[in-house]
Amino acid sequence: MKRKIIAMVGVLFCLWGCYCIYFAFANYQAQQSQKDWPVTDAVVDSVEQRWESSGSGRHHSSRLVYDITYEYTVSETVYTGKIEGTVTKQEIGETFTVKYDPETPSVSTNILAPQPEGLVANLLGGLFFLAIGGWAIIFPPGRKNQLDFPTRL
Repeated sequence: MKRKIIAMVGVLFCLWGCYCIYFAFANYQAQQSQKDWPVTDAVVDSVEQRWESSGSGRHHSSRLVYDITYEYTVSETVYTGKIEGTVTKQEIGETFTVKYDPETPSVSTNILAPQPEGLVANLLGGLFFLAIGGWAIIFPPGRKNQLDFPTRL
């Protein structure tokens, strides 16, 4: 029974690893498709701070993050965008650069260039989860080693 539970956990790890790998490629592809978007200045409209938690027990950690609402203007029309969970604090009225979709100006991003380090980090995380999941499925604790050959006397 214990081996079945560990194998099921292994399947969940594999699924999470596949999701991380998919997310890595999808996110990087989206950044690549935004490479030629025009840039404009945005003005911070509001800043909300909150604590973001991760882990549990001894491994619990919290960090202060900011949700920033900003406004930018395209062809005399004002649009609003939001950055959620950033660790970089900005003050109300501060300006920074954003990109916007020329076909749908209401869509914007503060990521100005593709970030290959994010791709690599998510790929490595996904591969790690796949490896742990595969190990839990193939070599669960309590499994007899199938490479042992019976000896005859």
